[in-house]
Amino acid sequence: MDVALSQHDAATELPIIPMRYRDQTPTFAKGWYCVAESDEVTKDALKPVSYLDEHLIVYRDTAGTAHVADAFCPHLGAHLASHDGGIFDGEIVCPFHKWRFDTATGKCASIPYTKFVPPQAKLTEYATREVAGMVLMWWPPEGGAPEFEPFDPSLYQHDGAWLLTGEKILESRVPFRDLFENLFDTAHIQQLHHSASLMEIETMDRTPYGLRVDYGKPKEAEEFPINAMLGSFTGIGLFNHVIYGTGFSFRQDVSVTPIDHERLVIRARMYIQDTGSPEMNEAIGGAFVQRVIAEIDQDHAVLHYKKHLKNPLICAGDGPIMKFRAYAKEFFPS
Repeated sequence: MDVALSQHDAATELPIIPMRYRDQTPTFAKGWYCVAESDEVTKDALKPVSYLDEHLIVYRDTAGTAHVADAFCPHLGAHLASHDGGIFDGEIVCPFHKWRFDTATGKCASIPYTKFVPPQAKLTEYATREVAGMVLMWWPPEGGAPEFEPFDPSLYQHDGAWLLTGEKILESRVPFRDLFENLFDTAHIQQLHHSASLMEIETMDRTPYGLRVDYGKPKEAEEFPINAMLGSFTGIGLFNHVIYGTGFSFRQDVSVTPIDHERLVIRARMYIQDTGSPEMNEAIGGAFVQRVIAEIDQDHAVLHYKKHLKNPLICAGDGPIMKFRAYAKEFFPS
């Protein structure tokens, strides 16, 4: 796991430029966001997190189902994970007045000093899903239920077992809209990452969960020959990338979750399809992990200081950046 980016880039010594100068997007995009790893959430503890400018708790009910709720008690605003607050016998107990809330429904089950429980006494919960080892919450900037379900990378499981070979987790200062837009900036693959050829995107198709992208086969020979590359977006907060090669397949599951309007957390999990050979898994998987991490670091040397331009000057060869922007616009309030 990588530590958060420092306040200064070692190469440039350029100080962090506040986001108010680089991106004036007033709200977060609707969609599914990763707020915890599945193995971090248990039945007997509240996990406090801070994302989307909100303080939240992540927990499991007695059946093991994950939930995400506002961290503050609806009674008088105590943080439910502070002091001695927590989960006891399947109920969340507030540390202030010991109100108890059912973990499955979020409803107040009892108040120790009165028999009358206000019917509206309930935690503010968010729709929650678990996908590919992530606990996801639905963020509705204008309220309402989820409008689509997240893409599940396990759909690729029929190809064979996937082995986790590496991950990179970092706190970033990239303008949120520009992070995944970077995947459509095909020219930078060649210019910044020194690819042998200019990558092309063959198709971009809308799906129930978001967007499917078919990347063309590289025209120049690579160290490990690539036959096909597919990308699947859930909204603009989750991205799955599968590479099919000769004798191997490689997969990335990437989540991007804003902490606030200044910072976001990027989680990139990298897998290789089991080749049947531990030595081959390590050689190919390790090479891809090193390449992915190196490219993330190269990107952030620029993106970390980048400004989101509403009307960028696009030229031939830049890739379908504006097509992605038209797609991304769907997830922000009009």
